Amino acid sequence: MKQTLNEFVDQARGLSHRVAVACAHDSDVIEAVLAARDKNICTALLYGKADQIRAILSALGADESGLTIVEPDDGSDEACANAAVNAVETGEADYLMKGILNTTVFLRAVVHSGLLTGGLLSHVMVYELSTYHKLLYASDGAMNPTPDFDRKRIILENAARLLQSIGYNTINASCISGSEIVSEKIASTVDAKALSELDWSQYGMHVIGPVALDLAISKEACAHKKYSAAGAGDADLLLMPNYETCNCFGKSLTYFANARSAGLVLGARCPIVLVSRADSAESKLYSLALGAIAANGGKNA
Repeated sequence: MKQTLNEFVDQARGLSHRVAVACAHDSDVIEAVLAARDKNICTALLYGKADQIRAILSALGADESGLTIVEPDDGSDEACANAAVNAVETGEADYLMKGILNTTVFLRAVVHSGLLTGGLLSHVMVYELSTYHKLLYASDGAMNPTPDFDRKRIILENAARLLQSIGYNTINASCISGSEIVSEKIASTVDAKALSELDWSQYGMHVIGPVALDLAISKEACAHKKYSAAGAGDADLLLMPNYETCNCFGKSLTYFANARSAGLVLGARCPIVLVSRADSAESKLYSLALGAIAANGGKNA
């Protein structure tokens, strides 16, 4: 169990992986990369507008040590994304990061590359909240709009492997819906029940559902509603029923609850750092640290 995102930074110190950043000409991206470099988390290949990148470095009073700046021929977002992806494909970089470009453009480069494994790409966000006693993981608010049962199973598996690589030996996962009542009219409840009945022992994971959010994260709510299941009220991981629910949930935590966060795309040949362009340098640093840990395959867990 981890309680703060700073634990990722501490765990990733000294890993010295190399990240390829697509469209790195953004001050928050550069600030995060510099912080990760200074903590020996990673060095970086920065693909983007070279003059802008160097101007940002100058404004921050930073040098280029540990950084390689590359401006593709046409300087377009597409060219930067393709170049960053190619760096991972050729072994020049260990993992990938989205900079200041549209997510669709970035992911198009990923899905048309050799980074796909034949599995399902899914996204996990991690939140640190003052009102919850540990980190809370949520999936999938970016990649799979309306996942069916099979996709939800893979989303859970991707997330479970991530948590194992971080060092979790036991994982409490909750499949979120509107209530704990199974109804054939509500697909998320049917899927949740079926998922909870699978064997997750290889991940050390308890999966419960369907449950409403309160039963996933509040032992008081469980006691009041007389709900009992392994891990109830103590979730590490929330499997959301669809993209809109997860995305809205995460942004609500960020903007209403001042949550700090990190985010990764999973299921490719390498971890992919993917957070909102509006996210802070701090959030991007946490994501770089999490990506470095995942790229290390749990060897430092």
